[in-house]
Amino acid sequence: MGSFERRGRRSEDSDNANLNGWENMNVPPNSAVVGGDSLATAEKYNNARQQRKIIAVLGNRYGGDDVSDAYLKMPDVAVSEEERNRVLDELASGLITDADKRNLLERIACPSDLENGLRNVYLELNSKHEKRILAEMTQAGFDNWQNVTESDLSSFLRSYPTPMDFDNRAKTFLDSIEGGSGLQKRQEYEQAMRDFYQKVYDKRNEYWQNIKSLEEEAAIRRNGGGVPQRSDSYRSFEGERSAEWQPGEVGYWQTSRKQAYDGQVTKENISKGLWADERCEDSYFVRPDQQMYGVFDGAGGMQGGRAASQLVENVVREFSDNYILESGANLAYVLNAADERVLKDENAGASTAVLVKVVQHEGRTKLAYASVGDSRIYIVDKNNNVRQITHDEGEGSVVWNAIGARREEDFVQGSSRTKQYGEVELHQGDRVVLCSDGITGDYGSDLMSNRELGFIMSRSTDALEASKNLIASARKNDDRTAIVFGDFPY
Repeated sequence: MGSFERRGRRSEDSDNANLNGWENMNVPPNSAVVGGDSLATAEKYNNARQQRKIIAVLGNRYGGDDVSDAYLKMPDVAVSEEERNRVLDELASGLITDADKRNLLERIACPSDLENGLRNVYLELNSKHEKRILAEMTQAGFDNWQNVTESDLSSFLRSYPTPMDFDNRAKTFLDSIEGGSGLQKRQEYEQAMRDFYQKVYDKRNEYWQNIKSLEEEAAIRRNGGGVPQRSDSYRSFEGERSAEWQPGEVGYWQTSRKQAYDGQVTKENISKGLWADERCEDSYFVRPDQQMYGVFDGAGGMQGGRAASQLVENVVREFSDNYILESGANLAYVLNAADERVLKDENAGASTAVLVKVVQHEGRTKLAYASVGDSRIYIVDKNNNVRQITHDEGEGSVVWNAIGARREEDFVQGSSRTKQYGEVELHQGDRVVLCSDGITGDYGSDLMSNRELGFIMSRSTDALEASKNLIASARKNDDRTAIVFGDFPY
């Protein structure tokens, strides 16, 4: 799960917190049955094996970096036909994003990562065509190929750390060769380009080619019917935002289930200051100075649910006061510590939790996150594309996993452990939404689509208005909590 730096002295409860989040991780056995007569060659066997690993990683992409590493380091992975089909459907529909694929590729070592690796790769680029590719990609100029150095290769890898990043640029290069010198010359450079890919990226390139093979298979499934097109479920709408927000601005609002049943939760009433009454079971955590936020949806009746969600909030606050939390693994530790605290309190029910923090990793701005249950985290980019970061651990009124779940079996079923955590990169103009299922709904007319959520976000003049509008637009008669922040200037 990782470690984190302590701000000050631990509390006694923090010392006793137990982090065993992966004891039930479903890792397929190494002794997977592979092949048969159809996998007659080593290359076919290797491709099939890599594709199984890709499916395992992409199919469990919410599990965090530790899960990806576990699958990729195994000699082989067993995947069912059902799991393969599910991942293909998600590739075809756009649920698996470029960021998910890039994260997978970045976890595979490059030749340049080894000791003296950069030097060794540079020495392998011994053909004129390969050096011309490197010269063109590093702005040294196509005809300056005799002067490329190891430093140029280093610059290339900073610009194109994975073959996925290089693909479009490579195609443009080949097109320019064909336009200037004809098809035969292009074919020469196509072979040189394949050699260049393999020498520079090695296994990373093999995995990228197999991801593309899976994408082609997914496209065939999509075109043959049965797989939804990328549509309202994955994209918001075309349109401009009504206003830019102040960087890092945060807004949050909350109302209760009873207020929703009574018809009080309207835009007009919220504009007048309607806020959650004492019957609300949700709690929240807002620390703008740390850029750390959380939503906790209590279950188990008004007293038990509220007690559980408030205990989670208290534990999160204690950790934020005493520790520097810089990863999704750190946040998962905090939620597991909260689970131990809830289980010790006989008056507490159960609680879902989504917890995030904006962190800086290697010069990039990322959203570290951890999630238990069916509250959600979304990112809405500057083009109004809506991406759901978490997946629901539940359906309808039943939650499969929640903090305190081992006792609250009337409301939840599960292991009470944090299985979803990690980091996702944030880009300029991104806006983040945290919300309880009172906002998103369960089914039918209760549901708030990604399109609707994106529209609300784009038409709100600031983060506070966005949180209020999400509350007012929700249709489920439930406690409603929303935290919104952005725009990121990076």
